[in-house]
Amino acid sequence: MSPVIARLEPSRNDADPTLADALADLHTRSRQIAYRGLYGDAFLDHELAAVSRASWRARFENHDPSRDLILAAIENGAPVGLAYASFRLNPAVGLLLDNLHVAPERKGDGLGSALLAGVARWLIEDHASAPLHLEVYAPNASALGFYERKGGVAVARYRETVPGGRETDVVRYRWERPASLL
Repeated sequence: MSPVIARLEPSRNDADPTLADALADLHTRSRQIAYRGLYGDAFLDHELAAVSRASWRARFENHDPSRDLILAAIENGAPVGLAYASFRLNPAVGLLLDNLHVAPERKGDGLGSALLAGVARWLIEDHASAPLHLEVYAPNASALGFYERKGGVAVARYRETVPGGRETDVVRYRWERPASLL
């Protein structure tokens, strides 16, 4: 069975509230692998799960379907991929795709591409093809390569202190025409 990409709209009571925790758990697991060596181990191992659950519960509670998008790739009733984008995160930039994560065991199955295309489709259909932005940690070489293969153009680079106190570069990518992602 292939995963189904679902648009979740918790403000309309379309989504099961326990799905916020399931997304948070997937998000945590993905970051524990992708950010090992970047974030501090104590944060990844002992704090991240609670931070993720609080963040995803707030996203569900404060969801505005005109400005926020939550997509989930669901397989056998459980999320195996997620995307969260919002116009509220950095209004000066526009839409920021804040999270795009796929279960580690499902990487390479096309789920990241399908979720990215789902975000692009939302922009085309609901937001007059507004540009898409996302930010990625520069040490995350696999993510950088993925976004560059998808046609993302690096438009900004800045330093950020990540959990655990390390400083790292963040690269902001832009897709001027989201239709290129379909």
